[in-house]
Amino acid sequence: MSIFKNKQTPEYKEKQRHRLRTARIWGYRIGKKYQIGDRINKANAWANAHRRKAAGIALAVNFCIYLIGFGMCFADSKANNGIADPMQDFAAVQPMFAQIHCIHDMKQVEKSSFVALSNRAVRLKHEVDSLMAMPGKTHRDSVLALEKYDELKMIMNK
Repeated sequence: MSIFKNKQTPEYKEKQRHRLRTARIWGYRIGKKYQIGDRINKANAWANAHRRKAAGIALAVNFCIYLIGFGMCFADSKANNGIADPMQDFAAVQPMFAQIHCIHDMKQVEKSSFVALSNRAVRLKHEVDSLMAMPGKTHRDSVLALEKYDELKMIMNK
């Protein structure tokens, strides 16, 4: 069973089109039944004719909404029965800061190990180059050069 639906299939797109079409039809029917368009036009005509009254009503409604909001804020603060400790909110944030510090420390360790590996790779490259450029190489020098080259390759693949 697939949890996520593929939204690119033609069947899904057709169902979506059908839902939108149905919603438009219902919206049109409700608008016609309650004559919403006519009422909006009447309200706009009245607001154009009575600009000051419309502005006053808008400001009064806005003021009432703000007044109710402030009242709800103060009612909530009085329900706490006293002054809340401001440090209480910081106590809830402390574990998040501990995790951030842990992540930062892990990044520092990763960065330092990456720098150490890159320094080791540069040193190995110089050693391999010097071993390969040596004019009188022995079998042991060639084996050592191959071992260092394999180690360098392993570091580069990490």
